[in-house]
This record gives sequence, C-alpha cells and structure tokens, in this order.
Amino acid sequence: MIHFTKPLLVAILLAIPPAAHAEDLIGLFLSWQQDPTTTMTVTWVDIYAHSSPTILYRKYDGKPHSAETKWQKATPAAQSTVGPTTLQLRRTKLTGLEPGTRYEFGIGDKTEDVTHFWRFDTMPEKLTEPLTFVAGGDMMHSRELLDDMNREMQKLDPDFAVLMGDIAYENGVYGTHWIDWLQSWRRYSVGKEKRLIPLVIGIGNHEVKGHYNGRIPQDAPYFYSIFALPGERSYYALDFGKYLSLVILDTQHTQPVIGPQADWLGKALAERGDQQFLIAGYHFPAFGTAKGPKDGGAIDAPLALDLQKHWVPSFERYGMTAVFENDHHTFKRTHRIRNRQRDDENGILYLGDGCWGVEPRPVPKPGAAWWLAKAESRNHLWRVELDPNGEAKFEAIDADGKVFDETEIETPRTKPVE
Repeated sequence: MIHFTKPLLVAILLAIPPAAHAEDLIGLFLSWQQDPTTTMTVTWVDIYAHSSPTILYRKYDGKPHSAETKWQKATPAAQSTVGPTTLQLRRTKLTGLEPGTRYEFGIGDKTEDVTHFWRFDTMPEKLTEPLTFVAGGDMMHSRELLDDMNREMQKLDPDFAVLMGDIAYENGVYGTHWIDWLQSWRRYSVGKEKRLIPLVIGIGNHEVKGHYNGRIPQDAPYFYSIFALPGERSYYALDFGKYLSLVILDTQHTQPVIGPQADWLGKALAERGDQQFLIAGYHFPAFGTAKGPKDGGAIDAPLALDLQKHWVPSFERYGMTAVFENDHHTFKRTHRIRNRQRDDENGILYLGDGCWGVEPRPVPKPGAAWWLAKAESRNHLWRVELDPNGEAKFEAIDADGKVFDETEIETPRTKPVE
C-alpha cells in the first residue's frame, strides 16, 4: 500500500507540470445521483489543478469516433480536492440520457485533445432481459488482495457494483490510501468493449474517525468528498424503473440507526411495495458471523440488536428480496429469517459478510449458529442476476473465480403485513 508524508506529496506535485491527459488519471469512476435509466455521474481524480474540466459525450453507434453522432459537452458541477489532500477531484452529472443506451465519453475540451474514450450504459427502463450486479464490502487490507477481487469482478462484467463500506481503510485520516483504491478501481472497472462498471456506494466504520456511535459526516471527510450520493446523505434509495430498488443504509457511522433513519426506512419501503425486487445493503450486520465473545455474540451485540429491533421489522413487513451485510470479514449465507427465527417460506435472506479484499476471520463451527446456512473464511464477492420472470439468483465467487455457493429466490415477494 502506498504511503506518502505530506511534505513528500507536495514535493511530487510541484515537480509535475500543470497539464494532464487521461493517462495521468489517478481515479475515474461512474455512479448515480439520480435515475440510473436517464443519468450518469462521472467522477475523476488527478494531481493537476489546471487539467481539462470538460467531458465530451455522445450516444455510441458502434462506430468508434465516427462523425455521425454529434458530441455534447459537460463541465463539472463540482470541482474540489479529495478531503484535505491536494488531489484534484472533478464531477459531472450527465442528464437527459436515453434508457438502455450505450454512450461514449472522454475528458478534454476538444476531441483532438482526448487521448482515451470510455463507454457506459444507462440502465433499462423495463427489465426485459437479465440484469446483473456484484456486491461486497471491506475491500482493501492490501493492494494485492484488492486487485485480486477487482480482477474477478472485471471478468464477470456486471451491469454495476454495490460496495458497502470499508473501501480504502483510511479511517477518515490516511487519505493517501485512496490512491491505491482509485488506481485499482480505474483499472479493473473497465468491462468489455471499454464499458465502465458504475458503482453504488455505502459507508462503513473505516471511512470515519471514531468508526461508530454518534459520529457526523464531517468525521468522514474523504468519503463525502469522493462520492456523490443521492440526496447527499449516507442513507438513500436508488430506483431502477419499476423492477428494482436498492436501499442503502448507514449502520451508525455518520447517522444513528434509531430515529430519523429508521423512520425514513419504513416510509421508503412502503413507497416501493410494488417493486419486483427490493434489496438492502449496509455495513455492520444484524445477523453476523464474527466479532462476538461466543457464537451468539455475533447477533447479540448491542448494534446488531438495534438493527434487529428498528430495521428488520420493516424488511419483513415489506418483503425484502435479500439483504447484503458486511464488516465481519467472512463469507455468509443465512437461512431465511423472520421474527428472529428460521422461516424457509417467508423469511429474509441475509448475505455477507464483507470479505472482498481483507484477511478473513474465523467463523462459527457448522451448526453452532442457528441463523447460518453456510459460513467460511474466504475472500469473495456476490454476483446477483435478476431475471424478468421474477427469479433472483445469487452466487458467491472467490478470488480464483470459483463459484462456491449459490441460491435463488422467486418473486413475488411476501406482501406487506399490516
């Protein structure tokens, strides 16, 4: 992992001329602040204060750089530094795009200045063919571990990725950790035919000074400066037409679990009861695998109990398709759970437990934890395939590309319980 002292970083920056090309980018990623079917947010990071702030983009007609489709120009809505570093961040939100359409884009004021072109897809308005995404968290104990799993993600070429906290392990302090993460993501988020894989992001304890309990957004300066969130807060819902809603939550890192967030959750799920697929993601688990003094400690810890009391009833009432949890550095698939007991017919499936690019922790022995269907000490990501006929398929894939666990759920989901 790269570590620079501040004087050394300043010296490096001063020694480099104030001009940049796409080859000089430290980071480039796509995300959504609004409707994934008609918008795309482009964020890029370099070390040059005076490099081009312009995105050129157009519909991709299958003919690279042809003159048949006119280029449009967009300039950043946000231009700043990454937290208290001198890394330069620029962000542009592209709007008015067509659903289910491929676009190409480059960074530069004129096409002759653009040295690299990438592509992206807007999400479809209706689900007429399978949609895939990958999910996970706890990404970077080392650059090697991060690269291994990012490389497997690239091979899968998903429509997007859901990343639920502990991204660069900078603890709100060590900003240069983001250089490693941004470089790796820029390299491995390029899928087939130069298509960039967008990300959906959530916050974890290692984005925050102090990690838990009453922290505020200002305690996560890098996370909030790098990532633009829908609504600009750490919990939100992202709606993909009428077929999918992703509900992203904050497990007491910069927002309390109890109170406004729990109230918002119930209302947000009530408004999305007609969605074909309803999936939640967050960092600390309600039904975890590790971090307990005994087998039961993983679900009897105070924060886990708060989640079970204040969030899980809403999941159960409104028929969540599945929930992604993280933080414990293990692989996990629970039995389907309802009312804090196994319910194979109507229960909620919890998947985790955050082991993308970290050293795995031990798991309970088979049969020792009633809520676990399967658990292992293994790096992995989850691949999800949502089918138009209502099936949700889940595969756990390790750093060698092996599918070592799989399950599926058929919708329609459990109807709301009054």
